[in-house]
Amino acid sequence: MANVLVLFQADEETTEQLALAVGVGAVEAGGNIRLRRLTRPGAPEVGHKGYGVLKAADLEWAETVVVGLESAAVAEEELRPLFAVLEEAGPMRAGRKIWTFSPTTFAGYGPTTAQVTVLEAAKGAGLVSLEIGLDAGDAIEERSEAAKTAGRACAS
Repeated sequence: MANVLVLFQADEETTEQLALAVGVGAVEAGGNIRLRRLTRPGAPEVGHKGYGVLKAADLEWAETVVVGLESAAVAEEELRPLFAVLEEAGPMRAGRKIWTFSPTTFAGYGPTTAQVTVLEAAKGAGLVSLEIGLDAGDAIEERSEAAKTAGRACAS
């Protein structure tokens, strides 16, 4: 049974929905999940307040880390906790993976600047990037189904 940590940066509903769909897909594939929201100080709550705060123990627990990024640009305030935890964790056990997404990922667009930045930081901590091909279209229902498929792949 794989442990999948799903982190997401979201001030809008779409990225949160996609992160939750990734989590559902991981559970459907028999995985365990933890959900964590990356937020800037003073940001409005989305969904519910039960996501918890990202800690180094979450990265140690996870075999696969999924990071959903709402903003195409690097949102330093929101990503600072992730970068700090990656640095604190140091090199991790071999075989740990990371996959990033943004709402545009599901429409077949390449990685955003924020995704590239996160992947570079994760590589420094020893995580290996997963390649998951998606092309879901614009409807949220199509993107949610693609996110579930990605979640299943992350838990495999």
